[in-house]
Amino acid sequence: MKNLILLAFTTVILNASLFARQHLSENTIQKVDSLLSEYPISNGPGISVAVIKDGKAIFKRHKGYANLEHRILITDSTKFVIGSIAKQFTAFAILLLENEGLLSIDNSITNYLPELNHLPHKVTIKQLMNHTSGFRDNTNLNNLKGRTDEDLISQEEVVALLLRQKSLNFTPGSRFQYCNSGYILLAEIVKRVSGISFSQFTQEKIFKPLKMHQSVFLDDPTLMVTNKADSYIKQKDGFHYIPLNRSVVGSTGLYTTIHDLGLWANNFENQTIGNKTIFQKMKTKSSLNTGEIIPYALGQELKNHKGLDVIFHGGGDAGFRSYLLRVPSHKLTVAISGNFESFNPLNISYGLVDIFLSKNIQKKKKKEVPVYKTKDLKKFEGDYKIFNGFYITIEAKSDTLYFKNYGSEEKLKLPTIGENEFLFPYIHHSKFRFTKDGLVWHLSDFYYPGKKVFLNPPKYEEINISEYTGVYRSAEVETSYTLITEDNQIKMTHNYNPDLLLEPISKDVFRTNQAYMGK
Repeated sequence: MKNLILLAFTTVILNASLFARQHLSENTIQKVDSLLSEYPISNGPGISVAVIKDGKAIFKRHKGYANLEHRILITDSTKFVIGSIAKQFTAFAILLLENEGLLSIDNSITNYLPELNHLPHKVTIKQLMNHTSGFRDNTNLNNLKGRTDEDLISQEEVVALLLRQKSLNFTPGSRFQYCNSGYILLAEIVKRVSGISFSQFTQEKIFKPLKMHQSVFLDDPTLMVTNKADSYIKQKDGFHYIPLNRSVVGSTGLYTTIHDLGLWANNFENQTIGNKTIFQKMKTKSSLNTGEIIPYALGQELKNHKGLDVIFHGGGDAGFRSYLLRVPSHKLTVAISGNFESFNPLNISYGLVDIFLSKNIQKKKKKEVPVYKTKDLKKFEGDYKIFNGFYITIEAKSDTLYFKNYGSEEKLKLPTIGENEFLFPYIHHSKFRFTKDGLVWHLSDFYYPGKKVFLNPPKYEEINISEYTGVYRSAEVETSYTLITEDNQIKMTHNYNPDLLLEPISKDVFRTNQAYMGK
């Protein structure tokens, strides 16, 4: 009897994968299998993939385990945390409220969050939606308190933290800087305007009408989620479990399946909820105060891939990695989720587009790669500021460009891939592009501008250390740091975070090697 049950279960799993493949050519199946084989998974976590055409799945594949401890396989009903893909649902919720006349995305957020009346600049809802608000990221703020992703952190705690912020990182609209805080505040606005929780609003207004019965924004850490995958990281001694205890929603927090993501994507082609105005706003690139166009719209990004206009967003949280890509002109969607930290879904996502739309893609012209000599590379040399406190050094030597973390002696080669462009092969889909004023560091779908700076740091012997020692408290973050002297240097201590050495970079300015503290 046990063997019969096992046989029936195995048959169901195989059929879930084979059903969507039966009308594909053998050549297409071979190409897809070859693409997926680049990610060999043996007795470990895995991936779930679907290709949807004209609203119907034409290919599905599930590989690996949703739960390693109990050997539970990934199936069509496995729920993954899809990270930042959740942002397009949050943007859609805001636009539904705007459509009902309950708010305007051009209004100041203080109309709905009066606790932020003290901010030095006006911030609009739209600026929260397109990452131009200047808000500080909630993850860094929590790290400053000594909190980690493994801690039990509620939506209410994070919202309260953000509402205590007294200033911004930059003037709203002056630059694009990806920030999760904006979408957490958007979820709070949905809650206040609608009068119900964000999770309940999305259930009633989005998931139920679209029959997304396996989707939920988890704003209650005690709520049981059936068929959910766990997330893992690969280490030398095997896979380790990465707990995800936060119940933060808006920026992330959505548990869903590949099947439900297909239903969501289909709504953009065959509208069940929403209207043309909403869909147009979600696919219109935003602009800065200067008029410069940025590739981010409202909860979605846009770019051209081999002649095809694609709309997409990736997501990552704990060990989960996901990608949702649509090609509207061909009504094709690729949805993919995985539950291990080192998995990068970009190659599979765009590889599937290349396979299923092979007749429609333009072959990339082979880029002419210049041969640089050291004297040519000298113009790129120098120190670059990426974020406050985060600097890198570019060095030219022996006809090669090198990358160094500021202050480090370890050098990493940057292979030339085009005019003023150099590959950063140590991270997937990463490169540097040098400009007149600095550089742009491309990381997967995101880019971070770096400004060339001229640092002339003072030596510790030139500093009166006693001027800086003492206790420093932040009311916004509700935490304290103590600066003490040790070995003629300044050390920063905290109740929970490890000790940090301060490195002077200019008068009264120090940096640390931890991103959350920065400068």
